[in-house]
Amino acid sequence: MLVKTADWITDQYQQLQAWATSKFDDDPRRAEIARNLVTIACAAAVIVTVAVSAWMIVSMLGALTIGTIQIAVTGVTWALKHVADWHLTEVITKPVHDYITAHAAGLPAGADAIWAAWATAGLLLWLVSWVARSWSARLAWVLYGAGTVAMVHNASPATGQLLAAGIAVLYWAVLSVFAFRGLGHRPAVHVHQPPAAAAASPE
Repeated sequence: MLVKTADWITDQYQQLQAWATSKFDDDPRRAEIARNLVTIACAAAVIVTVAVSAWMIVSMLGALTIGTIQIAVTGVTWALKHVADWHLTEVITKPVHDYITAHAAGLPAGADAIWAAWATAGLLLWLVSWVARSWSARLAWVLYGAGTVAMVHNASPATGQLLAAGIAVLYWAVLSVFAFRGLGHRPAVHVHQPPAAAAASPE
């Protein structure tokens, strides 16, 4: 479409230039003014066309990006909700939530805000440890896992504290397979030996 529009504007420009030259052939000054006006009008048409096209492209890309983000957020939210509602997951999430609720009294932030921060921090630490392989993120992930297991053990029923803590350790260990990806692999080091000295030629 843009190519056809550009060709049409170019054709109109050439025709108008030829018309201005033939119309005011007897007056070179007026012919020059007419040609300049034609050039300005065609340049304005090109600018307007490019601006409108760019606006349409940006609008479409923006709509596609927003739609993709909304679909992704909806999918992730749905997945997290169903994972959180899973009974084996509640063995971890419920004691942690109960622990935070019981100990958040008197703190500036409420229990719900602290719970959301805990869940978000865990997800971010896991992603950074997995994708960026950051040592600081991995250390924080270890501390996060230890704190989570401690909260699960503390807030679980007395008869199931060890079992709940064991399930929390199992979950953390499975997630750590991704978080510590590539930890035991050493980077390959290639040592290039200098070329051997040329043997001295006999006299």
